[in-house]
Amino acid sequence: MHRALLATLFIPCSLLAAWPQDASDLKADPKAQFGTLENGLRYVILPHDEPPGRASIRLYMDVGSLMEQDDQQGMAHYLEHMAFNGSRHFKGGEMVEYFQRLGMGFGADTNAHTSFKETVYMLELPKVEPKFIAEGLQLFRDDLDGMLLGETEIDKERGIILSEKLSRDSIEYRTMLEGYKFALPDSILPHRMPIGTEDMIKTMKRPRFADFYEKWYTPKRAMVVAVGDFKDVAAVKAEIEKQFADAKPRHDDAKDPDLGKITSGRGLIAKLHTEMQAEALTISVEIPSRAKNKPDSAATRREKTIRDLADMMINQRLSKLAKAEGAPFIGAESYSYEYLEFVLVNGIQAQCDPKNWQATLTLLETELRRAIEHGFTAAEFEEAKATILKGAKLRADQADSRKSRDLASGLVSILASKKVFTHPADDLARISTVLAGLKQEDSHAALVADWKGDDIQLFLGGNLKLEGDAEKQIIATFKASREKPVAAPVKEETAAFAYTDFGPAGKVTQRTEAKDLEIVQAVFENNVRFNFKHTEFEKGTIRVLINFGGGKLAVPAGKPGLLPFAQSTFQLGGLEKHGVDDIRRLFASRTVGSDFTVGDEAFLLSGKTTPADLEAQLQLLTAHLVAPGYREEAARQFEKNLDPLYTQLHHTAEGVMNNEVVAFMHSGDARWGFPKIEELKQRSLAELKEWLTPALKEDYLEVSVLGDVDVEAALNAVAKTLGALPKRAAKKPAYEKERAVAFPKPEASKSFPFETEIPKAIATIYWPTTDMSNIQRTRRLTLLGAILDDRLRIKVREELGDTYSPACYHVGSDTFTGYGYMTTMIECKPELADKLTKLVIEIGDKLAAGPITDDEFDRALKPMLVQLEQMRRDNRYWSMNVLRCSQEHPERLDWSRSFVSDFAGIKKDEIQALAKEYLGAKRAVTADIMPQVKK
Repeated sequence: MHRALLATLFIPCSLLAAWPQDASDLKADPKAQFGTLENGLRYVILPHDEPPGRASIRLYMDVGSLMEQDDQQGMAHYLEHMAFNGSRHFKGGEMVEYFQRLGMGFGADTNAHTSFKETVYMLELPKVEPKFIAEGLQLFRDDLDGMLLGETEIDKERGIILSEKLSRDSIEYRTMLEGYKFALPDSILPHRMPIGTEDMIKTMKRPRFADFYEKWYTPKRAMVVAVGDFKDVAAVKAEIEKQFADAKPRHDDAKDPDLGKITSGRGLIAKLHTEMQAEALTISVEIPSRAKNKPDSAATRREKTIRDLADMMINQRLSKLAKAEGAPFIGAESYSYEYLEFVLVNGIQAQCDPKNWQATLTLLETELRRAIEHGFTAAEFEEAKATILKGAKLRADQADSRKSRDLASGLVSILASKKVFTHPADDLARISTVLAGLKQEDSHAALVADWKGDDIQLFLGGNLKLEGDAEKQIIATFKASREKPVAAPVKEETAAFAYTDFGPAGKVTQRTEAKDLEIVQAVFENNVRFNFKHTEFEKGTIRVLINFGGGKLAVPAGKPGLLPFAQSTFQLGGLEKHGVDDIRRLFASRTVGSDFTVGDEAFLLSGKTTPADLEAQLQLLTAHLVAPGYREEAARQFEKNLDPLYTQLHHTAEGVMNNEVVAFMHSGDARWGFPKIEELKQRSLAELKEWLTPALKEDYLEVSVLGDVDVEAALNAVAKTLGALPKRAAKKPAYEKERAVAFPKPEASKSFPFETEIPKAIATIYWPTTDMSNIQRTRRLTLLGAILDDRLRIKVREELGDTYSPACYHVGSDTFTGYGYMTTMIECKPELADKLTKLVIEIGDKLAAGPITDDEFDRALKPMLVQLEQMRRDNRYWSMNVLRCSQEHPERLDWSRSFVSDFAGIKKDEIQALAKEYLGAKRAVTADIMPQVKK
C-alpha cells in the first residue's frame, strides 16, 4: 500500500457516545467545553482569539464511503456535494452567493470533504456576531437532515463529480488501488474508494440518495466543533442547542459496516503492478495485521513514542544510504500506523529506478533485518529523542498562536480517531518524562515484536516489467537476501558544529525605524542590510530570510538547466565540513532549518527558528554562504531523480504545464522550463560553484528577521554572523536587459500534446497585463481575477457541470519589466477542451464589455477584504511581501501601509475599465494541454 496516498484517504474516525477523555488518564485541554444533547449529538466549543473576531466551525459526520452498498459507490461524497445544492433554509444555486455576501469565499471559507469514514463540513466565519454563528449552525442543521436532494440538482452535479474523479485520476492513484486489493483482499476497502465508480456516479437515482442520507445522517453520528474568539461561550452553546436539540433519526441508528478481515496465513507473497508511465518504481515490504485499538492513554502514547523512535532511527540510516555512491534507491522510509480501527501496518518502502529493483529490495530487507537483529546505536537514539522533544516543545511554545482554522480541523481529526484533545503544554510535560526514562533497547524490542510473523507482503508498483513469473522472481530475491548475514551498525561520534566564529562582530553604521509599521532597518559596516519586525503571530517562532545576488536575473547563458540543478543540489551539498545528515544530527535538539531558492531577482537562504536558537540558525545559514559543500552526493541524488522528473514532465498534464507551457508563456526564455534531459545531465557542481561563488561571497545582501524576538537580540545575532563577513556590494546591478521577458502574441496560441494513459486535458487561457510596479492597478487586477473566477464557477461548474474546479487569478511580476497576465485553467476531458477554451474567452470578452453587477462586485470584494485582514496577521505576508529586500525596494513599506485601505476603496468602474483594457477576446493567448491517450 502506498503510504503517502493512504494518508489522504484514511482517517480513523468511528465514534463512541462518550468522549475519549471520559475513559482515559489523559486530561483534555481545559479550555475546551464538551457537551452532548439528549438526541446524542455532541459538540465542542473552544474559545481562541487567533485570529481575533473570527471563528471556525465544523460539522463532523461519522459517515463515509465505507457505509455504501455496492450500488452506492461514491454516494457519501456525492451527498457532500448535494449539501451545497439546496436545503431547508438555503435555495439551491444561491448558497455560495449568500455566504460570499457575508464575506466568505467559496472553497477558502465554505468547503467540505469526504473520506472512508467521515464527512466534514467547514465554515470560516468572518465575524463572531450572533447572526453569523446562527446562520452557520443553521446550515449545518440543514446538512444533517435538511438536504432537499432535488432530482434536477442531482443530475446537474454528475458532470462536476465526474470531473473531480478525472482530476484525481493518476498513475499513483491506480497503483495505490492495486496495492489495496493485494494487501486487503478480504476487506471492502478496495471497493469503497470515496470518489466512487463512474458507472454509479452516472446512474444513481434519488431514492438511493434518500436511503443513504436517512440511514446514516443521524444526531448520534454528528459532532459540532466551534473554535473562535467567543466572548460568550454560553451563547454559542445555546445556539447549538437551539439548532440541533429537536433533530431526530428517521430510522434506528445503524451499526458500522463490517469491513471484512485481515487476510492471514498466506506467508511470504508478492505482486508486481506495472504502470510504465510511473515516475519510478515503489517497493514495499509490509506486515498487515488486525489493529490493536487500544484506548488513548498515557501508556498507549508511550508505546507509540517508543515505536516511532524505532522508525526514526531506521530512517536516519536510509537517509544516509540514499546519498552513498552506488545507492540503488532514490528515497526510502520505515513506518508503522493504524487505520480505521481495522488494520495495523508495519512496513518499509523505497522508490528506485526499475533496473535497480533487486538491489533495492535487498537493501530494504537487509536494513530492516540489521535493525531487528542488532538494534540501534546510542547516537541514533539520542538524535531521535531530541527530534521528538524539540517538536513537542515547539508545539507547546506556539499553542496560543495556533489559528482557529487549524485548531478546528485538528479537533475533528483527533476526536474522530478516538483520541483525547490534550493541550501541547501537557503533552510536553508527559513526553519529557517518557523520553527521560527510555532506553534504545525499548525501541528495539518494539520493532522486533511488530515484525514477528510470516505473513509478509512484497508489493512492487511502477515502471517495471518482468518476463516470466514476476511474483516468483520477487520472492526469490527477498529470500536470497535473507540468507546473507548482516553486521551491526557502525557506531558514530557526533562532532561539534564547525561554523560558530565568523570573526569580530560587525558594527551598525545606519539605523532607521518605520514606527507606524514597527519595522527597523539597519546597515552594517560590511554593507549587509538588516530588516526587522517583531510579531507574536507565531509564538516562539522567528523567520530568517537572506536575499543575496541576482537569482534568475543572473543565470549564465549557454548552460541550460543550471537553474534547476542549483535549486536541487545546493542544499543537498551540505557544508565543507558537514554533510546534510551530519547537520541534521548536530542540530537534532535545536530548532533550525535551511532552505535554498533561486528567486526571480535574488537567491534566498531561509529558516525558521526560536528565540533560544536564533544565533544557531544564523550560524547555519551564514555557513552556507562561506563554506558550501558542493558534495558529490548531491549530484548523485539529482541524477537519480532525473528519470522520474522527466517522466512527469512528458507524461502528465501538470508536468507539461510546469515545463512546456511555462516556457511558452515566457517566449522560450531558457530561465523557464527544463532543457532536454541530455543537456541537464551535463551540468556539474563545478559550474554551480563558479556561478554562485560571487553571489555567496560578495554580492548585495539583505537579511530579514521577523517574529517573536527583540530587535536588539536580532541585531546582535546578525552582527556575530552575517555582520562579521567581509565587505559586500553596496548596490545591486540594474539588470535592465535581464529584466526583459516577452509575452507571446495571440497568434502564437498553440496546443501541447503529450502521451499518457490518463485522459485529462487542461484548457489554459492567458490575457497579458503588466508588472506590479503600479500597485494600485495590480490590486484591482487581482479583484478582477476574483470576479472572472466567480463567473467561471457559475457558468462552467454550476450551469454546465463541465469541470470540478475552474481556477482564475492574476500574476504581476515584481522583477520582469511589463510582465504580467490573467490566467484561467480548467481540467477537463480532452473532447471538452476546445469548447471550454472558446467559452472562457467569451466570458472574458463579455466581462470586458460589461456591465459588472453591484452584487458580483461585492461578492468578490468582501471575502477578499476578510482574507487581507488575515494576511496581516500572518508572518509569511510580512516576511515575503514587506520585509524581503525592502531596502532595495523601499516602496514595499508604502505598499503595506495602503494594503487594506486601498483594496477597500476600489470602485466598480475601475475594475470595469481594466476588464475592457485587458480581457477582450482578441488579446487572449491559449495553451491547451492535450493528452494523446495510449490504448
